[in-house]
Amino acid sequence: MGIKRCLALSAVLILSAMATGCILVRGDLLQPPAKWPLDKPSGTKSIALVVKPQIESGTPPDRAEKITHLVEGQAQKAYTDSTLFNQVSVKTEPSDVIADIRTSEDSNNALNFISGFICGYSMGIIPAYGKATVTMQTVFRDASGKEIGSINKSESVSMWMQLFLVAAMPFRDDMNVVMREIYYDLNRVTLEEARTLGYL
Repeated sequence: MGIKRCLALSAVLILSAMATGCILVRGDLLQPPAKWPLDKPSGTKSIALVVKPQIESGTPPDRAEKITHLVEGQAQKAYTDSTLFNQVSVKTEPSDVIADIRTSEDSNNALNFISGFICGYSMGIIPAYGKATVTMQTVFRDASGKEIGSINKSESVSMWMQLFLVAAMPFRDDMNVVMREIYYDLNRVTLEEARTLGYL
């Protein structure tokens, strides 16, 4: 293969990589609270959040720290914004209520890998598609550690990657923004249901 053809092929590969865009789209499993913030109770309590996101083995420490910070930060924001509590803490300290928050992401890794491989092999012409379900389980406990009740909430998320999809990216939220919104909303609907069921 001549030098000119090699340079031309290299240019095509570089341009393909630069022009490939990735978009994250939320599903519609969650119904937002009818009212937010929630109605403030006559007597507010303190709450301690114990947040444990699912971290896959082999995840680099800096990446694991970012995931934990994201999930923990959105939980603290939602619980504070709800106006249900006079104090929200993410430290282990005496509180009227304790919320054990566990998050996980369930996806078909094999299918996602195959889809990504085909997309890469076709230089982005054939789109890559992945789907996952983000689940949050929250167990509420009293100050003595006795369980008050538990709530599970989920949201689906889809990811598209394709050549020239980058043109649509300015009109979509950044992927980090989408994930922040998902974790925030999972906490919001959890709090709404917990209030309705009399857990809080």
